[in-house]
Amino acid sequence: MQLLFTREELKLLTEILEEQASAGENSAKPLAYDLLDHVIGHDLRFAFDELEDLQDLLNAYEHAFRQKLSAAAPEARLALMAKEKLLEKIMDKVTEACAMV
Repeated sequence: MQLLFTREELKLLTEILEEQASAGENSAKPLAYDLLDHVIGHDLRFAFDELEDLQDLLNAYEHAFRQKLSAAAPEARLALMAKEKLLEKIMDKVTEACAMV
């Protein structure tokens, strides 16, 4: 199975990994940097453990994002909800890829 992302999904995935690499936990930083190298290089041939790491990072990001969304002002919610839908698509694709490996 090929893991394919749209341009918007790749952009969001890059932003997420950059954020996790710079502000994440110390244990998550090297993982995020390695995964970010894959994404920036358009090399989406992840090993199973890399897919699991990506899934873990996305789950942690989703948890923080949902908290941010619930605390957001009403005028900012619309943009955040669009980002949330994109995040869900990315997570679905990564979950499906994990199941197929």
